Amino acid sequence: MSTTYKYRAVDTAGSVQRGQLVGDELDSVAERLKRMGLRPVTIEPKRAQFAQKEYRLPGFGGAKANSLALFSRQLSTMIDAGTPILKSLTVLETLNDDQLFGAAISSVRADVENGDQLSDALERHPQFFDGFFVAMIRSGESAGSLPIVLHQLATATEGVARLRKKVKSALAYPVAVALLIGLTVLAMLIFLIPTFSDIFKDLHGTLPLPTQIVIGVSDFLTSYFLVIAMVVAVGIWRFRRWKRTPGGRRRWDAVKLRLPVFGVLVRQTALARFSRSLAVLTSTNVPMVDALRIARSTASNEAIAEAVDEVARVVNNGGRISDAMSDYGDGSKLRRGPGSGAEVVDPERRSWRRRARPPIFTDMVVQMVAVGEDTGAIDEMLEKVSDLYEQEVNATVEGLTSLLEPLLIVAMGVTVGGLLMAVYLPMFRAVSLIR
Repeated sequence: MSTTYKYRAVDTAGSVQRGQLVGDELDSVAERLKRMGLRPVTIEPKRAQFAQKEYRLPGFGGAKANSLALFSRQLSTMIDAGTPILKSLTVLETLNDDQLFGAAISSVRADVENGDQLSDALERHPQFFDGFFVAMIRSGESAGSLPIVLHQLATATEGVARLRKKVKSALAYPVAVALLIGLTVLAMLIFLIPTFSDIFKDLHGTLPLPTQIVIGVSDFLTSYFLVIAMVVAVGIWRFRRWKRTPGGRRRWDAVKLRLPVFGVLVRQTALARFSRSLAVLTSTNVPMVDALRIARSTASNEAIAEAVDEVARVVNNGGRISDAMSDYGDGSKLRRGPGSGAEVVDPERRSWRRRARPPIFTDMVVQMVAVGEDTGAIDEMLEKVSDLYEQEVNATVEGLTSLLEPLLIVAMGVTVGGLLMAVYLPMFRAVSLIR
């Protein structure tokens, strides 16, 4: 397993150089430093702090979208200006503020300096550069159009960053308010309600039903709080572990696509990423079957990835992409076979498929891909599909934000107000309860 090492070394001019390198073991890092013309002084493993920890970006490796997009844009500009790849990587290594990503660039630079292709050097760091990124670089190297490919990659990763920011902004507010409501209710049930419960014990008579329910829930929480906390913690741990299994992730991703309101947002975001990735791959003359199998991971949803796998299988057997996609559509479709007219799919067959799996490709996607196949401009149509879905994501996010804000405020008021009302109901009836 590769480890990030911090080093301090002396160059040929006697100056002290500090930096980081990624390597399998300390000796290999030392040898690499010597090949770089540096004399190692100290080499030690670097411990990643929590704040510096990199989180996986679905569809574009483990690097943050902004770091990856900036790297692609800067490298494209420098190579386009005639700067050699090795010199460009050296400059980007010093300019990068992300320490883990900078260490990966340093390792890539060292491998390129040793004669490796850029794509091969990037492929050794799958946590930062996934199969899509490496395949694009490799196609650019083969065609001699690396600056153009890097520009396309930067545009694609910037699009992913925008989508991710939009989705996070849509989910951050409702999640924060829901968490606040939950913590408020929990605090009231554990700390406030028991105080009033002691007061109510001195009253004789029957408490109102809402008050009895609230007191019962409060007593249960206070009596079994540790047990409940342990059950919840174990449940969350088991759920996260289940999600990491192939079957669990597939089922959970399918559930996300069926969620009301948010399922539409998940599908729109995934299809926007997938369409843009496939458009970029096909525009660089990557074979369609290979492009589909590479772009499948950028959707970050196993249900969609399985549908893309089936599309790739059909295309590999000589079928049309639009026909294969339509089998995973969400409405009635026209199947168009070679040399045949339009054929309406059996409604019973369509309804069975809708029950068996969540809809993946909308009819709009199927029709636009069909037009792209007929005109020979499928990459342009996929780019338009991606642009359209990004616009739909923006509209969905704006609609969710404007709708959820007042609803969550009302929900918080009703929840907290309902608890307070249940507490104060006996006070209103105190005269009739006291003997």
